[in-house]
Amino acid sequence: MAEEQDRIWYLPDDILIRILSLLPTKEIARTSLLSKAWRKLTPFSSLSVLMFQSPDFFHSRRKNFDVSSFINAIDSSLRLRQKDVSLARLRLPLHLDDIKSLIDSWIDAALERKVKELDLYLQPRFVAEPYDLPAKIFSATTITVLSLEQCRLEICGAIDLPALRKLCLRQIQCDEQAIRQLISSCPLIEDLNIASCGGLQKLHVSGLANLHRLEVTCCYDLRRIEIDAPSLQHLLYRHYGKLPCDMVLTPCEFLRELILHDPHIKNYFLQNLVSGFPNLERLEIDFTRLQRIEISHHQLKRLELKLTAFQMEAKLKIDAPNLQSFRANVVMDEGQSSDVATEDSVLLSTFHVLQWFRLQPATLHAACMQQSLTYRLNPNIWGSAYGPSWIVVAYYTVSIK
Repeated sequence: MAEEQDRIWYLPDDILIRILSLLPTKEIARTSLLSKAWRKLTPFSSLSVLMFQSPDFFHSRRKNFDVSSFINAIDSSLRLRQKDVSLARLRLPLHLDDIKSLIDSWIDAALERKVKELDLYLQPRFVAEPYDLPAKIFSATTITVLSLEQCRLEICGAIDLPALRKLCLRQIQCDEQAIRQLISSCPLIEDLNIASCGGLQKLHVSGLANLHRLEVTCCYDLRRIEIDAPSLQHLLYRHYGKLPCDMVLTPCEFLRELILHDPHIKNYFLQNLVSGFPNLERLEIDFTRLQRIEISHHQLKRLELKLTAFQMEAKLKIDAPNLQSFRANVVMDEGQSSDVATEDSVLLSTFHVLQWFRLQPATLHAACMQQSLTYRLNPNIWGSAYGPSWIVVAYYTVSIK
């Protein structure tokens, strides 16, 4: 009788696979226990992507969360998968506790199945020691995307990642030598992201002829960064450390986007930096100390500046004849009580769209003249420090004859 009622058994395999593809990976593991059809199909052998995403796993004290079931789901997903069927992507968001040996076995299983994208978020919960990456990860010839978070990077042997195109390292314990060896051994990398890597004091990026995107953020110990990437098109750099970081960038004709957040930057450095990228189209800069800002670039189309109350007396000069969009974020101190007003001139020979925004109560009076913009800020006109947090103060379309 039970067999007659098990109608799922008679569904074609391609329909079953389609149903499975719409479920979270954890639910697929549970589904295999419901019907012989799922077990007959060995569904995990037919799925190319295994992504385990369970934010509750990091808060396992919640009543409705079963940690052991979650771990068993991962184990079943990889154990039931046939070795001769490749795996396109595996994502593991886990904390360590006492399951390090299991994580090792899961990574082994993924590598045996020629995984192409490997994403490991291994957060230690009760232990201070991060996860030590197995050496075999760095000799996986099929991996194209490697994302590692909260692991320890120690390279003891040779690196062989000939297919790697994208590398993300977040909150990795490493040193300069390990990063440099890893980068230099992967010449085909197109996208490199390094974030919050403690202990990293010097970063050297070179020898990557195909590198198009580079993002370096919140590496607080960083003291020097050297970049020589002739094909670079997008560069994002955020440094909020207490000490300045020296930056050496080789001029690059292909760079289109530059996003720079660094409180230690100097105006002369900014001018020299921008001049080294002749085809730059987008520039976004967050200043906290600069009192004089000069930007001159004939190809620049989009400019965004973030200014603070500290810079109310800053001198701003922009020479960008092809500028199409200008956006300024003005952050006012919440406790400020006195009126603050300044006037500066911005040289704009062909200025199509102008937008001013604010993050704290402020008003902007803007008057467009032939080739200049005069603005005035008054943070107290609203009479309250709790006004709208985001407002378009002025919008202009300017045509210069």
